[in-house]
Amino acid sequence: MTEPTAGQSSDPIGLCLVQRKLVFIPIARDELGAIVGQPPLDGRAAHTVTDELLTELGYDASDTEEAEYAALVLASVASLTHYGERLVLVAEVDPSLVVPGDDPANGGVVVTHCPSSAITAWFSDAEGVEIAAAASAARGLSIDEAWEADAVQRLLHAHDLLWNDRVEYQED
Repeated sequence: MTEPTAGQSSDPIGLCLVQRKLVFIPIARDELGAIVGQPPLDGRAAHTVTDELLTELGYDASDTEEAEYAALVLASVASLTHYGERLVLVAEVDPSLVVPGDDPANGGVVVTHCPSSAITAWFSDAEGVEIAAAASAARGLSIDEAWEADAVQRLLHAHDLLWNDRVEYQED
């Protein structure tokens, strides 16, 4: 049996390969429970590698990791503009659950439904990272407008997001 390639997973007995789409979903802190299904994530703006994103960044199809990282960073900026912090869920969903969004050049899509079982991880800033200036500068702006803000650029350059496995989630 061959090993699954990126974006594919095999069933437990290896009878078929199922294609999955990696998406990055900006969320508010009180939505982190989506990892265990509460609240459900339906009709959510998300970011992924789109053809338009590849073109915008000058990537080709072989630049998968770089493009996925770019989609993550763009999702973190979207989270900053909407929720005042960088908090992003990572999910591998059936491609039929992903439809075009309003901003394909920034990887914008809509996830019609994200099963909690599809969520693999989340990214956030480390505790103690000062985000207030960037959050204030970005609040209510488009991704492109927020990207140009000096405070947002300082945050992006000074602090990488931390990866958290879904098993690290603790309900309070």
